[in-house]
Amino acid sequence: MSRMWLLDASIREDKVVLSLYDEENHTVREHETELVFHGYIVSENPVMLAEEISNLDGVVSTWVEKFRIPPYYVDTVDVVVFKTKSYRLLRKLLNQGVNKGLKPVNNYPHPLVEALYRAGMRPLTRVNTGGNKGLATVEWNPADKDPVVDYVVLRVEHGYFVAETPGGGNRFWRLEDVADFIASNKFLLAFTDEFIYTRLLEVEPRLARKVCRWITGGGFHPSEYFEWSRLSYTPLSMMGSISIGKILTTLEALLARDRKLLVDKTYGRREPWRTIRELLVYDRGGVVYQPKPGLYWGVCQVDFKSLYPSIIVKYNISGETVDKPSCSSRASFHWSPHTVCMDEEGIVPGSIRRLIELKELYDELWKKTGEELYEHRKSAVKWILVASFGYLGYRNSLFGSVMAHELVTSTSRELMKRARLVAERKGYRVIHAIVDSVFIQGVASPDECIMVKDLIEDATGFKAKVEAYYIWLYIPWDVKGLRGVANRYYGLLSSGGLKAKGIMMVRRDTPILVKEAQYEALQELSKAVKPAEMVPLLARAHAIIDSYVEKLRKGVFNTLDLVISRSARGGGYVRPPSYVFEGEPPYRVVYVSGKLRFLRRMEQSMIDVNKYIELLEGARAELPSKKDVESCLVSNK
Repeated sequence: MSRMWLLDASIREDKVVLSLYDEENHTVREHETELVFHGYIVSENPVMLAEEISNLDGVVSTWVEKFRIPPYYVDTVDVVVFKTKSYRLLRKLLNQGVNKGLKPVNNYPHPLVEALYRAGMRPLTRVNTGGNKGLATVEWNPADKDPVVDYVVLRVEHGYFVAETPGGGNRFWRLEDVADFIASNKFLLAFTDEFIYTRLLEVEPRLARKVCRWITGGGFHPSEYFEWSRLSYTPLSMMGSISIGKILTTLEALLARDRKLLVDKTYGRREPWRTIRELLVYDRGGVVYQPKPGLYWGVCQVDFKSLYPSIIVKYNISGETVDKPSCSSRASFHWSPHTVCMDEEGIVPGSIRRLIELKELYDELWKKTGEELYEHRKSAVKWILVASFGYLGYRNSLFGSVMAHELVTSTSRELMKRARLVAERKGYRVIHAIVDSVFIQGVASPDECIMVKDLIEDATGFKAKVEAYYIWLYIPWDVKGLRGVANRYYGLLSSGGLKAKGIMMVRRDTPILVKEAQYEALQELSKAVKPAEMVPLLARAHAIIDSYVEKLRKGVFNTLDLVISRSARGGGYVRPPSYVFEGEPPYRVVYVSGKLRFLRRMEQSMIDVNKYIELLEGARAELPSKKDVESCLVSNK
């Protein structure tokens, strides 16, 4: 008996074909197997319909079963359920049902996903082959490694095509060079988006067969795709057309199926009528401070762990539990007008409870082993958890509602208020707060930061972590010099190095030359560990920006370092930018005469140097001012 990886699954000519990967020999073989597909139909005469379907060739069994119906899953409906090993017959019966005025239900997720789920066959896990019972799955352990595969991840960064492989990254300017690179290697899997894939096939059509599997859902790391596939039982071949929200909905729909809850998109949960004042009070979103710009020393950043998902799980918040009309055990909250039914666990908290635990497990494994594999898996789970909140208020969500969304945000505001109050009672100063992060000044050391974190956990009842301890933290002014920006800050970490959010150095649309200039300037500032050391270093940082300005004026630069990558945008009644008509994706643009133009074989003299000097001055404006530094010196005397 040998062990192989269940790499993929698909339906071909009414057969379920499993792609089995031999890790030792790096080969893939196909294995036909039989899986049972389930069909669900609502009829006015379910007994007669069940009897009619049971007499058809290819139907394994048929019965009538009660399912609870949305929006609150109190009432029930009789559903005709049938099993078949023929996907073609399944589709035929469901289509015929629609033509006869019947109503197919539970039609999400894809029948193959449900079939794999019921068979306990997780994609990207090991299977035993060659035994008496044929193919047998091996129980998955989250600490297990991923299959070792030859892969390539393709994406666009600053106008370059970046090809990431197990051996490292490669950058190409010409698409033809990317095609040659792929053709000269033997990749089992290729991950990219539909745009790059389509353009590659235009250059070299044979590349479609050069790689065993193309996954066109975006340039994510293979371990992220593998985790999404395992968790949702969605084969890799289906991952190109699926979003993070759909992965979450798949988890929820599979749980609903187990609980005999009907999945039907025709039901909705109506938002109650409210006044403008009530909307302003209850639909305010999460906490976002408008921070005061300046340089702060000794700052502790405390983040709640998976705050919104944790709120959902702790208070059982789901579309069908919030403001449920009939309920025997109801929870109310002084910070919200909404109530939650506690009679049974909701679909949303039931789906993400395990994910919260899994994210913490991957975090522990990453800290223990240092292997990036677990960091990628944690990232994959984190994206699902982020979607768990976002989808609550999404109008097409199967298991959400606006009321549930409002209850989560109002609860988060209450928790952030408690965190601020407990910090201020201990004599600290809260200088910033954003969604699930609190920035607290006056903390003398990383150890004291841990104590502050413990105080916040005790005051709120929710888990938190020390995200960072800053020797100094700087919040820059906005472009008009009037106020601070919530998601723009950077600082020197006690563990060494800089942490930056929202500034030009970390934004995708910043040219490489401007990024390099700001990075070098901030590296100088990072040498300051005391307020008095900041003054001479600030002068050096400004000198670095000056040197880049001088290079631009003298024409000492590489045009490719000035390229900005943009999307098509436009659509609807908005006319797309001119570079969309001038060129083709990826839209590599540069400033010419004050406007973004598609990059062609232009002379370097055509570049609008003054516009790039403006960008450098924007990077300079995000440095601390002399006044910021001097005010800190005065306060520390």
